[in-house]
Amino acid sequence: MPVMKILLVCPYDLSIPGGVQAHIAHLATHLEHLGHKVAIISPRLKKKGYVHSISVPVEHITDSRRMALWGTNIDISWLNRYERSDFKSLLSEFEPDIIHFHTIWNPFMQFQMKLMVPKSVKSVATFHDTPPDHGVGKIVGGTIMKLAARMVIRTLDAAISVSKSQMKAMGFTEKNKPSNLVRIPNGIDFSVHYSVNPSLLTDDSDSEAFQLIFVGRLEERKGILHLLDALELLKKDKDVPPVTLTIVGNGPLMGKVKARISNRDLSTVRIFDNCDDEEKNNLIARSDLMVAPALYGESFGIVLLEAMALGVKVVGFGNEGYLNIGRQYDEQQFPPPGDTKALAEVIKRHILNPESTDHLIEKGLQIAEKHDWGRIAGEIEEVYEGVVEGDVSG
Repeated sequence: MPVMKILLVCPYDLSIPGGVQAHIAHLATHLEHLGHKVAIISPRLKKKGYVHSISVPVEHITDSRRMALWGTNIDISWLNRYERSDFKSLLSEFEPDIIHFHTIWNPFMQFQMKLMVPKSVKSVATFHDTPPDHGVGKIVGGTIMKLAARMVIRTLDAAISVSKSQMKAMGFTEKNKPSNLVRIPNGIDFSVHYSVNPSLLTDDSDSEAFQLIFVGRLEERKGILHLLDALELLKKDKDVPPVTLTIVGNGPLMGKVKARISNRDLSTVRIFDNCDDEEKNNLIARSDLMVAPALYGESFGIVLLEAMALGVKVVGFGNEGYLNIGRQYDEQQFPPPGDTKALAEVIKRHILNPESTDHLIEKGLQIAEKHDWGRIAGEIEEVYEGVVEGDVSG
């Protein structure tokens, strides 16, 4: 198997937690373990707090500006003439065989880079994102994405979609997709199943209560306010014993989240806004149920797999992205997005009759193990080998 020089391009600030950032960090590590020479290009870091653990060199080549769009945030970056010169120098020094873009249409840095890459360097792109499935975002985002996908993919040596729902958002199915487009799911580090520290799993804050956990950015599309509404319904239900909620995350809705907790006397909610991966995993592992109430814009469901790998049952809203996993797991655990009462009822069943869903622990472990990065990186490596040898087919 030939050793390749691979440049991974991340459009997002690596100091901010996110699915694409984690994907790139894990992919880089596993490609390096496979013997390849790997480096990452990304915007400069804005925060000194949480930074993904990355074992390969990272070139911070420009700045980025975060902009709110359709209930989430994107980083916008642009290479000035000096930074374009720096990128050309990096290409000359590193001499990559492959440059692998992620969410390539995230403006504008990657399009600029794509135009400067020599034809001798093979271009691959992974598409992670999906637009909202309602409102203006569905009309504008969906239309633009379908048009852009057809134009961009034809310029690539290979393209990767992370799920059926993401591929659908680009206007493709397995039957009509371009020959250079393949579907490879997101990965997780399944080894966390064996590495959680048992001594950290004791939680004396309310050990008799049923413990829920939410992990994600505190923004509209992630549905955190709907979860707090569901928790309030559970609190008012006389049949439901005490319930706690641990929130792991930060974001623009932090003020609203804290206000709702205070105004509705949700005193059993705790917030951890700056966790590293080890602390996050231990908080998940000592919970009884992961709740993922994202409303839209999810392409896959990494947060579900992370909980499953730690032996924790999951529920959430059945957006198209989460149903990539939910249909394998148990679709009944994923009521329609925005149906707070239905979400509360699903959680209530877990609280009152946990034995009836204990079989989901083993089922979740089986699903999570299939998505271990050891397997996923190998599939991506095969794509690289195919483009270098001139043979890519999905």
